[in-house]
Amino acid sequence: MEEKKSIFPFYETLAILFIPFLIVLFIEFVLRFGMGPTVERISFFSPIYASLIAICSCLWIKKRIIFAFIPMVLFSVIIAIILKGESTVVCKFLYFFISLFILSFFSVIGYAFSKVIKKHGSSYSHYILKFFVGLFIFVCGMLIIHFFSGFLNSQITVVKSLISGIREGLLLGSGVTIVIIMLSQKVD
Repeated sequence: MEEKKSIFPFYETLAILFIPFLIVLFIEFVLRFGMGPTVERISFFSPIYASLIAICSCLWIKKRIIFAFIPMVLFSVIIAIILKGESTVVCKFLYFFISLFILSFFSVIGYAFSKVIKKHGSSYSHYILKFFVGLFIFVCGMLIIHFFSGFLNSQITVVKSLISGIREGLLLGSGVTIVIIMLSQKVD
């Protein structure tokens, strides 16, 4: 009996890591394939970022917010060091930490909505409703992040940053929302 208990968290962790990664990578591949060879190459940043958000959200849901801060800070430092460009490492760190925090927060809100919708039934229409509510919440989170980052970066207009927020919100939200719905279906 004890072996089964130790196996299931391992599979759950693998699902939380790889489901958002594979979904976002697949969506990016389909978008790039549909737009032709002139569009830029497939980026692995969005799938990895979706997995990071799923990890932080899962820790927030299962272990409370304090445990979610550890990977948020760690991943923000790593991403800021790897993606250092025109802005300083501290600015990149703050941007990624705030975005991880906001997106994890909105994922937890999506989890709460999924739990509420689950109480009213579990038909296919409820699963579709959960997915679109989670996707909407995620797009709103990305819009907020990109709206404020549009003010900080003078080279990008606010409209361009909002369009980028919608695009990234749809990509990341598709992957993370599936994991959130999966977590909300577990019997506590």
